Amino acid sequence: MNNIILPSTSIMVTEACTLKCKLCLAFVPYYQKHTQMNLQEAKTIFERYFQIVDGVEKVSITGGEPLLNPEIDSILKLLYGYADKILKEIIFITNGTIRFSDTLLETFANNKKMKVIVNNYSTLLSPYAEENYNKLCEKGINAILYTEDNRYGWIDCRNHELKHKTQEACEQQAKGCAFFQGKKYVINRGRLYTCTRAAYRIQENIIPYTNDAFLDLLDDEVSVEFQRNKLNALLNARSTISCAYCDGLTEKSVKYRAAEQL
Repeated sequence: MNNIILPSTSIMVTEACTLKCKLCLAFVPYYQKHTQMNLQEAKTIFERYFQIVDGVEKVSITGGEPLLNPEIDSILKLLYGYADKILKEIIFITNGTIRFSDTLLETFANNKKMKVIVNNYSTLLSPYAEENYNKLCEKGINAILYTEDNRYGWIDCRNHELKHKTQEACEQQAKGCAFFQGKKYVINRGRLYTCTRAAYRIQENIIPYTNDAFLDLLDDEVSVEFQRNKLNALLNARSTISCAYCDGLTEKSVKYRAAEQL
């Protein structure tokens, strides 16, 4: 079997957030119940994930707001143990609502692959964004501060109605979707999904699905080889079940101002 190198995987370490963004692409405000990854789960998930894949170009630590996970520093250090399989970047994404601790700043500084993205939605919504960004710069940590001047507009994926009723229509949709074509996979609640839209729709039972739509990284009763084959099938698929209910991110997508609150 050929090596499996994924372009991107986001790890949702918590579904809790300090904001309630109407157009959150992870649908965090809309979950019926919020969960978060603990350190023991992280150990199991990381071990199995890096057995299945031979490498990944970028890994992102996301939420929700990842700083709300009380074990975030330990989870990040655990991820560093697999840094040789993370080929380009480890990305940490935060919304500027919580100050960085000195401990976490030191952890960021201990890995040269780390990049921290600080979102500044406004002085009101992100009161510590500038302070956090400046501290990162002072320590020589690779960092980006996103504001309305340099971020991409947000899109609205909240309509989960069936939109593409044939396989051909689904494949045409997926062909133009940056999320699908970029293989921007996500791990949440121990499962690897093809995108955050698929994760939410499946976890909340909004769309019909089969177990072929995701990998359960906490299932120790299936072999690594079985899950590698399953992941290869997802990688080679021209669309997924979630694509039928989605307009994704395409050239036609209407863009909105970020972080409008519910």
